[in-house]
Amino acid sequence: VPLALVARRQSAQIAWIRHPTPGRLWAVVEEFAGPSVLVLAVNLLLLAIAVVRPHRRTLTAVALPLICVPPVLLFALALHRPCFHERYLLFALAGIPLLAAAGIDRLAEAVSGRGRAVVAAAGVLAIGCAFGWQFPLHQREREPLSRQDDLAALSAAVGRLTRPGEPVLYDPPKERRIAIAYPRPLAGLRDIALATPGPASGTLYGVEVGPAELLRRLDGTRSAWLIAADEPETRGPKAPVLTGHFRLAYSLCLPGIRLERYVRAGPAH
Repeated sequence: VPLALVARRQSAQIAWIRHPTPGRLWAVVEEFAGPSVLVLAVNLLLLAIAVVRPHRRTLTAVALPLICVPPVLLFALALHRPCFHERYLLFALAGIPLLAAAGIDRLAEAVSGRGRAVVAAAGVLAIGCAFGWQFPLHQREREPLSRQDDLAALSAAVGRLTRPGEPVLYDPPKERRIAIAYPRPLAGLRDIALATPGPASGTLYGVEVGPAELLRRLDGTRSAWLIAADEPETRGPKAPVLTGHFRLAYSLCLPGIRLERYVRAGPAH
């Protein structure tokens, strides 16, 4: 309860979340128990066996509410105030493998009288097939391109392309996380839009100046770098401010961001 009361004052952090639809609730089921149709069907069958013919009622009494109650409660709350996201339900995921294992255990008991060796062989085969199926996914998750927020690589790339003393702007301010997490490659750049740093302002990304003050600070500069989010809908007012007095001279797409260099279109003041 204290955590909920404190977090309520910071609800603007999830203002980007939209009202959920019933399809989002089913999408959670597919993501947690799937994702392929075959895996989803097998998991749902095993869950149904564990619930309809429970062998250990205490396990079902824990695992079934763990699967059902948090998503439904969060969905109902999100209809009033949008806050529904899969990451807030990850703890509920544990109920699915628990019930699936209970369903397998129930099936194994039903056929164990016909030969324990057959049951053991079927279990080994199932585990082997599951490992073979998931191995490419594990490989893909460990590749550099799977990390769209590899801040260390982004910071190093920006550091190689920029020179100390050059002004830099972050659009939106959230992209300042690159310099916060790995400051050394960007230490020489001037964060020209920053008014008060995060620690001094009690914020994560700091407080920035307005467009008029930003233009005043840009007076006398012949170029500026812009580190911008790759999604246009998340970008703020800095790009329009720059394009009014500067022209785009260089642009590079990096995973999750765009690195742009603007040079002044006319003489600097």
